[in-house]
Amino acid sequence: MNQLTRRGAIQTIGAIGASMTLPLSTFGQTRLSKKIKLGMIADLHGGLAKDADSRLDAFIQAMSNENCNALAQLGDFAYPNSKHQSYPKKINAAHKTVLHVIGNHEFDFRLTRKDCYRAWGIKNSYYRSDIGDLRILVLDGNDRGSPTHRGGYPSYIGDKQKSWLDGELKSSEKPIMILSHQPLAGRSAINNASAIQKILSKYKAKIILCLNGHSHLDSLVQVGGVSYLHINSASYFWVGGKTRMAYYTDPLYSTVTIDPAAATVSIVGKSSKWKDKSPKELGYFDRKNAPSEKIVTPQIRSRKISAKKSAEKDKN
Repeated sequence: MNQLTRRGAIQTIGAIGASMTLPLSTFGQTRLSKKIKLGMIADLHGGLAKDADSRLDAFIQAMSNENCNALAQLGDFAYPNSKHQSYPKKINAAHKTVLHVIGNHEFDFRLTRKDCYRAWGIKNSYYRSDIGDLRILVLDGNDRGSPTHRGGYPSYIGDKQKSWLDGELKSSEKPIMILSHQPLAGRSAINNASAIQKILSKYKAKIILCLNGHSHLDSLVQVGGVSYLHINSASYFWVGGKTRMAYYTDPLYSTVTIDPAAATVSIVGKSSKWKDKSPKELGYFDRKNAPSEKIVTPQIRSRKISAKKSAEKDKN
């Protein structure tokens, strides 16, 4: 399944087992009047990953045939400096509406949020964007101040942003989709994931889906009635050691379509294969606490999440 096709989506329904549903009220009590389609790419790593340029070109070319309402990059997109300005220039030219999420690697080389604002043309690191009748809340998981932070990149949503999120959820009369770089649930979740999940679950009737990058996994989990989808990296899975990055032969990306008439969210993904040795061949799964081989995979699975009948979820 190397192309974005609806048939590919249908073939994967039920392939993973277990049930997952959306709150029916998300569709029944809100104002979504027609389908909305978003093109998604995560963790391109421009400036770090080899052939990131051609991977972005492939995404843009594919999306030009998809009639998307918006495009979104879910962080670790490219270093926000003049040397790598071609990346935001390309994606911003590809669609009139592009949603930018700030990842942790955007802070490498002492780069800052202001560098992201300047490079990408955004005004804040967390913000609201309405796409027709859909409200999208973009979060910034790079706040400092976590009481459990133990080194490395910050992975936290601070009190100011948390209060903003609660207020946006409370006041919105539109159905909501949430985008973040760091996961809000599942593997590699932010330090205060349980606190954020508690807020989101309080408004689960309004939330269609939360999407994130960062983990380089293909995983779908549900906590407290809210669904959280990890969008796999466009480029590679990090295995560390001498190999460092296990590359995918082809770039990965997806579309996410919300259909209010059918009360479904359809993710149409893309499959590839390992370019060289797989993580299994490299002994990656022998290490303690390694994620399941099921979600360390060179693909973004196509899925359908339904408010009317069960779909699927992954085990982490």
